Amino acid sequence: MEYIIGSGAILERGENGSITPANLHASIARPLPTPVQALAVDFESVQPSSLCRLLIAAQGTTPAAFRQNVSDRLRAQRVCSLADVLIALAKGVGADEVHLFAHWLPDQQTCEDLAAAGIRLLTHPLETIEAAAVVAGQRNRRWKAA
Repeated sequence: MEYIIGSGAILERGENGSITPANLHASIARPLPTPVQALAVDFESVQPSSLCRLLIAAQGTTPAAFRQNVSDRLRAQRVCSLADVLIALAKGVGADEVHLFAHWLPDQQTCEDLAAAGIRLLTHPLETIEAAAVVAGQRNRRWKAA
């Protein structure tokens, strides 16, 4: 069994779109072709046009670094296509590929935009993720015990 543990964000599209900090803990039943550094997961949609929420995350990065290198850049861009999001994710965490877990495949234009940016997209059925826990919108701080 393989595990993915990453810091990231849940992106919500629309007029009142938002970026909510999130952490992902997921188990994968079978080994993936390459190690996962950057990933996107759509737990809800059956086709790209119905995409409303997308979890993006990266292994090996802190929540603060993810916010600064990915979320803040997306927030500054304001309007983003799926390709824009995946490119910002990959570049923000220094990855040359992104794993997408969903019930759908991205359209040709998204694939071409990623390829033009030098980003390899690896797609996986959502069922590849056996179990997942997402913690979102939590604020915490460490303190020393007395």
